[in-house]
Amino acid sequence: MRNTHTPMLSFRRHLYTVVLLLTLIGCLLTEVKPAMAHLNTYGYSDIKIGSGQLTYDLYLDPREVSQWMDLRSDGIFVLDPNASSNEPADPEKVVWTNDELMPLLEESLSVKASGEAVAPIIDATSIEARGGASYLKMSLRYAWPSEASDYDIDYRIFFNEDPGHQNYATIRTAEGGSKDMIFTKGNHEAAGQLALSGKDAEGNHTTLTVPNWLVTLWDYTKLGVEHIWTGIDHLLFITALVLVRQRKWGYVKVLTAFTVGHSITIVLAALDIFNLPASFVEPVIALSIAYVAFENIWLKEVRWRWIVALCFGLIHGFGFAQVLRGALGDRYLLSLFSFNVGVELGQLAVLAVLLPLLLWAARFKSYKRISYVLSTVIGLTGLYWFVTRLL
Repeated sequence: MRNTHTPMLSFRRHLYTVVLLLTLIGCLLTEVKPAMAHLNTYGYSDIKIGSGQLTYDLYLDPREVSQWMDLRSDGIFVLDPNASSNEPADPEKVVWTNDELMPLLEESLSVKASGEAVAPIIDATSIEARGGASYLKMSLRYAWPSEASDYDIDYRIFFNEDPGHQNYATIRTAEGGSKDMIFTKGNHEAAGQLALSGKDAEGNHTTLTVPNWLVTLWDYTKLGVEHIWTGIDHLLFITALVLVRQRKWGYVKVLTAFTVGHSITIVLAALDIFNLPASFVEPVIALSIAYVAFENIWLKEVRWRWIVALCFGLIHGFGFAQVLRGALGDRYLLSLFSFNVGVELGQLAVLAVLLPLLLWAARFKSYKRISYVLSTVIGLTGLYWFVTRLL
């Protein structure tokens, strides 16, 4: 008697394989952006707490400042700040007065000394370059009580308008201590003791605080993990690299080569030793996705893929490092190391889910056809990004 259950069982397995892999790619494509892969805006905070004052150099994206102003203008949108003048607006000059900028600080930036709020004074404003972009720099000053034993800074600028906004802060104290951290919507407060003795103003022993180096390690490691998880183009490239059936040692060589490549250029770019413009890096990253994906289709046997992974890894490293340009503070080596560790942890977490699924699916004869379909989808996505990033 002929067994009719085996073909049906095989069909179901193949169907499950297709559904699982398409679901995976679908999840990756849900956040596809037409041009740039990383669209969050950045800011910087250089804070010094000395005798009698706290100085705060605050760098903000002028486009976000303009948006903030427009949203609070009661429907009056200023398209040209110098519309009443015959001269066009100069992008290198500040177009807002101190009185216009003060509500932004009062609403979204709180500085306290021993629990008491301290009001800001805007000493100067200017447009300055940092990290390859132009920023509005506000030089702020706070009168600091001499008896203050601790500080508390609550940064909430732009989080309502841009939940992904990040501000890279370096806080230095008169005692010689420093802290590098990142203000985000979920981590927007910095607090610390000013007395080296570990006692408060009344002489009582204070509670144990987290070491500054550990704050830097945690913040930048988390940044690296988030960067790889939200970098849809990097994720699709990794998927294309491992989608074709290989020996287990082949997977190891490919992923190691990619890691070595991007680790080298993350260091070079973040330290401004050597860099490439985003206008070149972003289209090439998109092109790398398309190339590897279509290579999965036309190559009968993948033998030298680790070289491809190494070369394109160098380019992807420049993309990873864009977020660090101008952001490294006093502990720049620790920040750089932590960010790179975070990128690797994020990448390994993705592969821990992806590789077992691919190895399981590779047992079926229909896997080659499935990989062709998925490679085509990924390749066309890469080409689409390449064209849009050139425009």
